[in-house]
Amino acid sequence: MKSIKIKLSSALYLFLCSIFLSSCVATSGIDNTTSISSSEGILGKKTTYAWYQPTPPAQPAYGPEFNPSLQRHMLKAIEEELQRKGYTKTTVNPDMLVAYDVSVSVPDAMDKAELYGPGFGYSYAYMAGYRYSYGNAQLPGYRAVDLFKQGTLIVDVIDPKSKQLLWRGWTEGAIKNFDAGYGKAKSEVQKIINRMPGAVQP
Repeated sequence: MKSIKIKLSSALYLFLCSIFLSSCVATSGIDNTTSISSSEGILGKKTTYAWYQPTPPAQPAYGPEFNPSLQRHMLKAIEEELQRKGYTKTTVNPDMLVAYDVSVSVPDAMDKAELYGPGFGYSYAYMAGYRYSYGNAQLPGYRAVDLFKQGTLIVDVIDPKSKQLLWRGWTEGAIKNFDAGYGKAKSEVQKIINRMPGAVQP
């Protein structure tokens, strides 16, 4: 009788462990990716893009824990994912401009509104020398870059004529390690670009 109880206890223990582990697997796959758009189908007729700022207008100044190689990984990953969605990179009359950023905690010495463009703030792009200044008048649910959780990866699509934000996608806390390699960058960028509509082919 005692051995039967032991076997039952062991079976119950294994059963509970399996439930616990399966719940961990289920919750670990939660996708914290979101996107907002200025209007329905706004990207529907876009086929070409260029970077909002192809080169940084200021001297890069990375903090000690931030790796400059992350910039290269992000640019490469975004270009590859946009190509996969059917968009073509161009330097002549692009249909849309693209920018990315990663939110970081603002050190006390840099916590000064006058240092940044409207809606931006201290961030990975700021350290890389980029100074974005496009508007967001038509985008519902917009918030400034420095109001996102640290490590949030943000991809923006901007109208080249009005310099207004048309579309934004982001993944909360995606880049926790600022030494992240290309594989991590690619994985997180893909989650965001997947939410973009594909380019309309002629």
